Amino acid sequence: MSFPRYPNYKDSGVEWLGEVPAHWALKPLWTFFRRVKRTGFDDEQLLSVYRDHGVVLKASRGDNFNKPSDDLSVYQLVIPGDLAINKMKAWQGSLGVSSHRGIISPDYQVCRPVCTEVDPHYLHLVLRSAQMIPQYGVRSKGIRPAQWRLYWEDMAHLTIPVPPLPEQRRIAAELDEQTSRIDEMVAGARQLKTLLAERRATLITEVVTGTKEVPA
Repeated sequence: MSFPRYPNYKDSGVEWLGEVPAHWALKPLWTFFRRVKRTGFDDEQLLSVYRDHGVVLKASRGDNFNKPSDDLSVYQLVIPGDLAINKMKAWQGSLGVSSHRGIISPDYQVCRPVCTEVDPHYLHLVLRSAQMIPQYGVRSKGIRPAQWRLYWEDMAHLTIPVPPLPEQRRIAAELDEQTSRIDEMVAGARQLKTLLAERRATLITEVVTGTKEVPA
């Protein structure tokens, strides 16, 4: 196999995968994406890349206080299916395949899809998996984490497992269903924690003010 686009091919990190089903393919990321930089779309909505969520609408988050540049024409266009990477925080998981159209920081990296043999949502899940994220740290450049940068040329050789397309879609759908249930359980637990904290505070107030009698 040759790698004409990236002649400095090196270890692709296959060891992190372990054993995969025999009918799954193993392919490097450069077979799915190519680096692209589209600017001059300053009328588009702003996007953000979050460690915990991937690519989201900036307006949908109340905890993003980063002020955008006055010149949005230098921001990069992202369209659904593109891979957006915060190269400064990729080692923490700040990347994702976008389901939104909009613009992101000119300091980020955007890659367009060049292959129809893979489901975008499946790719999104794989690239953000707990097994994959440490590989970004290994390939990032810099003296210390605060200065680490992951460049596409170093990321492009990473190999990922690629089941047949119908199986990719089944995997993505199953993961969505399971994670949705977990999210509901977590939300329920947080609500219960809040209610119990309120009940605790009320109980203490009632006892110390004499409103509630303590049995002898």
